[in-house]
Amino acid sequence: MQRLRFALLLVLWVGTTLSGCDSPGQLETTPTTVTVTPTMTATMDKVITPEVTKATGKQPVTTPTPTIEPAIAFPPEINCGETFCQESWSGLLICPIGPDGKQTIDPTYPYASTKNGTLDPHHGVEFPNGSGTAVLAAQSGEVVFAGTDDLTLLGPYTGFYGNVVILHHLEIYEGQDLFTLYAHLSLIEVEEGQQVSTGDLIGKVGATGAADGSHLHFEVRLGENDYASTTNPILWFSPLENSPSGVTSTLAGLILDRWGEPLDRFQLSLERLDQEGAVEEHFYPETYYPVGVNGHPALGENFAMADLPAGDYRLAFISGSFYQFNFTLEPGSLGFIKLQLQ
Repeated sequence: MQRLRFALLLVLWVGTTLSGCDSPGQLETTPTTVTVTPTMTATMDKVITPEVTKATGKQPVTTPTPTIEPAIAFPPEINCGETFCQESWSGLLICPIGPDGKQTIDPTYPYASTKNGTLDPHHGVEFPNGSGTAVLAAQSGEVVFAGTDDLTLLGPYTGFYGNVVILHHLEIYEGQDLFTLYAHLSLIEVEEGQQVSTGDLIGKVGATGAADGSHLHFEVRLGENDYASTTNPILWFSPLENSPSGVTSTLAGLILDRWGEPLDRFQLSLERLDQEGAVEEHFYPETYYPVGVNGHPALGENFAMADLPAGDYRLAFISGSFYQFNFTLEPGSLGFIKLQLQ
């Protein structure tokens, strides 16, 4: 396993201001180069680069079996007291698409995205699959809705989900209920009031409702079966195991502006590096839209990405200054970055 490394180079750019920021005050513009050493104590009131340590004695997690039950230790403690933390991550839910279908999540329309302001904030994630692909119960529970939403308001407007199934998972997370929603189905295989087990067939992928092509729209609602109670589904799954790159990793983070508020609708650049440090692949995560969506209760994140190949990465962005982070994601883990900008 490669040794974790983490470095931060902070370069203040002359005359550069925070894009889209309407908060008071101005960033410093004096041309200065500051190299921050990796031995500083982690604090959240300034940009730092602490020494990064990975979880010791942790083994890569395995994909949950169809008999998964609520895990008492979910989620693991992710706050290591440093800017970058990493832990093995075993979710409470299995993928709602079986191994015969495409289990990867569409990265072009993630949770809380508005597709560059063209749509309302996305309250779930998408699993693009052909019509008729089996849809599975992500956890044991009771069917509390199974049918069309033409006359029932379940989302922003009636007819939004088309054929939809909602499962109720009683007190699954720290005494709170979860609800999982499976939308745009071509066929529903369960009835209201029915008890299902993890991995049971509950429907088939389709394009009903406000669907743009055949796919499964999947939501996780915490506490209440309500459109305003969604959280990012990817943080309730274990990292995908059967991908072409092997066991994947998940990355999440909380980027705060200089006043301690989450930096919203801000695009980041994420690069996967080879062993020589050359860029192999680019990703462009964006921080959440600030209204109508929610961070995971254990993380409070404002960006997240799933299905990332394990390995070396560089995260970079400009917000008054140029920020660059190098880190390593371990297989089966969740890496978490928390940073307040200067």
